[in-house]
Amino acid sequence: MKIHTDNLLIRFGGTMLAFGWAGFGAFSLSMTEAAPTPHLADRALWFGITLLFAAAVALPVTWLVKDLSNIWCIPPRKSRNRRLDRDAD
Repeated sequence: MKIHTDNLLIRFGGTMLAFGWAGFGAFSLSMTEAAPTPHLADRALWFGITLLFAAAVALPVTWLVKDLSNIWCIPPRKSRNRRLDRDAD
């Protein structure tokens, strides 16, 4: 496996998103005991597990996949002829 270092802004953004999901998932897991009903505790538990799983997948995918265009949304290329783009609208 090779760690790719192109598109660093998008890769760093994906890393920060994964860390955010992990933090929010950990917070959700820690709040299961504070939930007022067992139903809400169960929802908090599975929401936290889901976010931790998403973070565990997003972090390696962000750095190990060569082409990120199908994973994280890369903005479209700017058109060379902006006058034609305005006329089309």
